[in-house]
Amino acid sequence: MKQQKYAKLKILALLGITYVFAKFQGGFASWFLFYSCLTLVCYVLVTYLLMFTTLEVSRTVNRDRLQDGDDLTVTLRVKRKIWFPLGWNLVVEPLPDKLAGYYEPHRQLLFPWFRREVILHYVIPRVPRGYYQLTDCVVTAGDYFGFVQRQKTFTIRNEFLVYPAHRQITHWSTGDGRISGNMNVSHRWSDDVAAVRGVRDYQRGDRLSQIHWKASAHGMGLKTKEFEHQATNQMIFFFDASQDSYRGRDAELFELAVKLTASLVYYASRMQYPYGLIAHERKRIAIPPGNTQTHFFRTFDQLARIMPEGENPFAQAVSREAVEFPIGLTLAVITPTLNKTLITSLVQLSRTGRNVHLFWMHDHQIREEERRALLLLAGSKVTCESVHPSQYEQLKRIGGA
Repeated sequence: MKQQKYAKLKILALLGITYVFAKFQGGFASWFLFYSCLTLVCYVLVTYLLMFTTLEVSRTVNRDRLQDGDDLTVTLRVKRKIWFPLGWNLVVEPLPDKLAGYYEPHRQLLFPWFRREVILHYVIPRVPRGYYQLTDCVVTAGDYFGFVQRQKTFTIRNEFLVYPAHRQITHWSTGDGRISGNMNVSHRWSDDVAAVRGVRDYQRGDRLSQIHWKASAHGMGLKTKEFEHQATNQMIFFFDASQDSYRGRDAELFELAVKLTASLVYYASRMQYPYGLIAHERKRIAIPPGNTQTHFFRTFDQLARIMPEGENPFAQAVSREAVEFPIGLTLAVITPTLNKTLITSLVQLSRTGRNVHLFWMHDHQIREEERRALLLLAGSKVTCESVHPSQYEQLKRIGGA
């Protein structure tokens, strides 16, 4: 700013000196020099007043949904309403905070000359999982002679999600021999009236079409139809997103947990199993069981955004919410912790007849107390899978022969 103040003084001083020189000296050369400086001052003044008045900046991204590791192509359009050459532009694109540590902000110097529109492209390579916003675009403009310079921030909002990468799991043994939850079917529960065998109390997750309105009208609360065939591989994913679980651990362990959950969700979607997601971040994330394309993208949207920012203990959330789901569902628990509270909760859930699968994430050699905890859970009919980062790359089958 100080340099710009001196630049304005210099051009005014130059105009004054040439005027005084022409006034006292006279002659064609001296007045030609004065009028040349006057023309220059008029140009600089017009440039200073109109450099941003006639400038428009817009931004587009090639995709608003990416996968972890993909490249993002950004297109900027710098457009003027008039063709008059008003000087140069320096475009600076600040990156989101999560990317600022990986890459430098994009900078590009433009000389539009007589062009009304300049289009430029740049690439943000290998974008990691997350939710991102591109907002400010800082444009610095100045005249060609270096007398004036101004800066303006254009607020442009572009959002995009980067989904977690997932592996192709070929087999996941989710059944345990119980009546409900071990039959592989690709359809939802039957709504055939002829197949109704009775009624039961309403449970969260039941669809409106399953409610028995006549029985509910008797004043005994909401009642749900029970059908003859209710076998399905329905599953609920309990994802650990609490701060305490990942404090002091490598950040890649949380990313590994997200990737594993995405792989399991993709497997359930491909097998046409209804699935849901429960997680406690800053807010509670609860996606009820379903299996549609919209449901799949809704789940992956949450997995793209989720961060280890939950304040409540994960074991407490599992013990409180898992009992609300009907017996027979597969409860898939993804966590890096093996504390006593969680072990007790999983054992109690298994004893009530629920099919519990524990996916324990770790980045170290299994300690003796952790090995004993896994044996205790296995003895209580809790299916345990320990996943190390080195093992995840070869993960294709979960459970079974």
